[in-house]
Amino acid sequence: MTPTRSDGITDMYLYDIPFMERHNLCQILLKHNVWQELATQMGYNRCEIDEITKCSYETNDREADELLTRWGEQNHTITELFVLLERIHQYGAMNAIKNLVDSRYHKLIGKSQMSNSTNLNDEDKTKSTSKRISNDSEKILNAPMLSDDNNVSERLRNDNKQSHGDKFDVNECEVKITKIDYEVLRDATNNWSDKNVLGKGGFATVFKGTWISTIVAIKRIENRGTASTEMSKIQIQQSLNELRHLNSCRHDNILPLYGISINGTDPCLVYQLMQGGSLEQRLFTRPANVPPLTWQQRINIAGGTARGLKFLHTFQERPLIHGDIKPANILLDPCNQPKIGDFGLVREGNDNETIVSRAYGTKAYLPAEFLQYRKLTTKVDSYSFGIVLFELSTGLRVYDSRTKSYLIKSIESHDMEGKLLELIDKTAADIDDKEKIFGAIIDLGMECTKDKYEQRPDMSKVLHYFEDHLNFTPL
Repeated sequence: MTPTRSDGITDMYLYDIPFMERHNLCQILLKHNVWQELATQMGYNRCEIDEITKCSYETNDREADELLTRWGEQNHTITELFVLLERIHQYGAMNAIKNLVDSRYHKLIGKSQMSNSTNLNDEDKTKSTSKRISNDSEKILNAPMLSDDNNVSERLRNDNKQSHGDKFDVNECEVKITKIDYEVLRDATNNWSDKNVLGKGGFATVFKGTWISTIVAIKRIENRGTASTEMSKIQIQQSLNELRHLNSCRHDNILPLYGISINGTDPCLVYQLMQGGSLEQRLFTRPANVPPLTWQQRINIAGGTARGLKFLHTFQERPLIHGDIKPANILLDPCNQPKIGDFGLVREGNDNETIVSRAYGTKAYLPAEFLQYRKLTTKVDSYSFGIVLFELSTGLRVYDSRTKSYLIKSIESHDMEGKLLELIDKTAADIDDKEKIFGAIIDLGMECTKDKYEQRPDMSKVLHYFEDHLNFTPL
């Protein structure tokens, strides 16, 4: 089941876009490499954009189609894409998909663009109408702009009061979490220098900085251009989620939150900097001078992640469900000990199941009952963890853009043919019992990714498995 728009029509996920609309959109985005500007708005960095180009070249696909595939895998919708296209004034591309979005968004295109939507070179018209379009979008959508005024603290409080029954109080948070002056963080990052950027996402940029003689990661939450009411609410809610849940979760395998800044133009969250990078980087994009993970390191990373998830699911009466477990959100310290990060999508669950308004997260790591029926249980995290186990043991990505195939399907087919060992990650150091370790990790992954969520193990059982079968001992 997909999200529902205000006119009763479902808000289509990007991966469900019809063939002709997708084809026409890609043709427009390929002109003058518009897709690269769009990729930047989506939060991709230069290296990731280069990788998209490389993958497209190897498979004879076009870059725009590869970009839409990757962003779609993160469960983004046509409406979100429509708003991003408005930010970069690509009205022709917007016109190509306007029939797939709620009609209240159509005015973002503007009358002059509607009549001249295929002319991508008409810069004068774009410049002359861009201000009017932004004004129109604000009137239509009543979009709160996070950076419109300097009183971010007040804005967060106001948005918090309107957050659909959310009981979290920013005022209470300000008492419990260290408050850091915005100017201090500006100085810590050398005035938000590009040289200190660690990464970018849809709503934020993460900088490396030094605060009180401590190297930290600073997430600056930004409003990039015109925002719809829906996207602005998502932005605020994810920030509040991160603030609330990281403040309440103190555990060896959960990323520590050091402080917050809400007295500047953009709210900021300050975390421990994980010098080992993310698990995704270590598995798939590690530099030549960084050795591949050993089998014991992989066991420790998986076991530590399981400990963190068990804590989230059991430390309070109602479980906290992370909702976006994947290698990019498993961060490593210099000793390769894992901490779970990115709590923007965390939700409280019930004893049985919760029905949510829409599925967020990354498609390839999410089970069918969540994607199709929005059933949220702790077993969503179990499933995602199982997919991570497959990646850890094979060294293969969850989705191969070159072959258009999913790793879980490859695991299943190789298992049926008795050829699972062909998938073992050969970059890991050769040890006598590597095949036993590989088999044990794969077996657990299969249990975690069973179709029926009732049959998947909870994270307590997963942790026991690591202790009993893989000799996992927390450091």
